[in-house]
Amino acid sequence: MKLTITAATGQLGRYITTEAIQTFGAEQVRLAVRTPQKAENYAEQGAQVVYANYDDYESLVTAFADTDVLIYIPSITHPSIKRVPEVERVVQAAENAHVKHFIFASFFADQENSPFHMAPFFGYATRRLACSKLSYTVLKNAMYADPLVPYLPELQAMGKLIYPAPNGRMSFISRADSAKAIVKVAATPEFWGKSYVLTQSQSYSMVEIAELLSRVGGKSIVFEPVTVEEFAAKYDQPTGFGVVLASLYQAAEVGLLSQVSDDFEFIMGYPAENLVSYLERQWQRYSTLGGDLYA
Repeated sequence: MKLTITAATGQLGRYITTEAIQTFGAEQVRLAVRTPQKAENYAEQGAQVVYANYDDYESLVTAFADTDVLIYIPSITHPSIKRVPEVERVVQAAENAHVKHFIFASFFADQENSPFHMAPFFGYATRRLACSKLSYTVLKNAMYADPLVPYLPELQAMGKLIYPAPNGRMSFISRADSAKAIVKVAATPEFWGKSYVLTQSQSYSMVEIAELLSRVGGKSIVFEPVTVEEFAAKYDQPTGFGVVLASLYQAAEVGLLSQVSDDFEFIMGYPAENLVSYLERQWQRYSTLGGDLYA
């Protein structure tokens, strides 16, 4: 089986690539990436590395040739309208390359009533797949647990968690666990043709998250929410992404990030690592090593 992975050197893509090489063998894995030089370590292991640019349709058709399963990891471009042409090109290229099965790594805040500014893209993408000629599966990730670890020193310095969602709850998944489930689905045709939501076994209130981070880091962090506008302004530089990030917590405030599913356990046969275990393990590594926690 030939497996092609887009955005294979990104934050989620690296975990998926490592898992795919272990599952399928490097010779069956093709990495479709914008910058092939970033994938040299995978090429050295025997994986095929090809150039693919979401803005270059022909490069996508070439990269997807002879693919049995394509794992599409979208870009994080904003606003959503900029990513609509991306998914159009990816879907059309997959159709023209006769990809046998398409796996979309999505996000669970895609509801019709979601204030999250990226929700329109995720909603459009699944509807576009539904009217395509492709056989496809959608795996929707919960909030990634990974960013909480490098964020913890900033929270300790402030002594508070300031998410603008006083009544919100959030559920999480680690990128490592997400990758395991995505690759397992890719390798198991019995799982194809469905939509899954990948979460841990419980959701957390903001107060609970603050208490957990206090315990993990050994320093008191209290929950003191700021307004949506204050949060957006604080994290708007240098990326200009603050408004988008704030809108994510607006979605949490109205109850759209609290979903808990047993889909991960259904796929893998065991539950996802819980948030307490994940944070304790990764904080210990971060405290020792610092920097990139990718393994």
